[in-house]
Amino acid sequence: MSIIFIILAAAIAIPEQFISVEGFMDLDNSATPTRFGLLLVAGEDSVSNLQMAELILATMDSLPEGAFPDLYVITLDQPGYTDIAALCGDFSGYPTTLVMVGNCGYIEMDPAYLIVEIIDAWFTWGNHDSRRTGICNFCRRCNP
Repeated sequence: MSIIFIILAAAIAIPEQFISVEGFMDLDNSATPTRFGLLLVAGEDSVSNLQMAELILATMDSLPEGAFPDLYVITLDQPGYTDIAALCGDFSGYPTTLVMVGNCGYIEMDPAYLIVEIIDAWFTWGNHDSRRTGICNFCRRCNP
């Protein structure tokens, strides 16, 4: 019985493309003014977490060639989860996705329009040729 549980747990693990983080400190240490990333804020349901991760990965195919957003995940067991989760959950709870821009800039994406939201965020803030300023006006970290 325990072997079946281990196999099932491994089958619904977040894909390895996502880097696990403990909180803002990990994210702040990897961010630079030119970085663009996506943060999966996991919920309690591991199947929903996996589905959100797969949707994020599927969206990567919709971004232009050469677009390589950093992919992160934070789970409920991480010490900084509560601080990050406080920035989001407005749309439909967890899991949810935050786009991260530059040193600091966290915007929650609407899961119902996730693909379009990620593409729009890339062309607004991620693409070096079309990057606009003003992420701070939208960021939830400093402007709740």
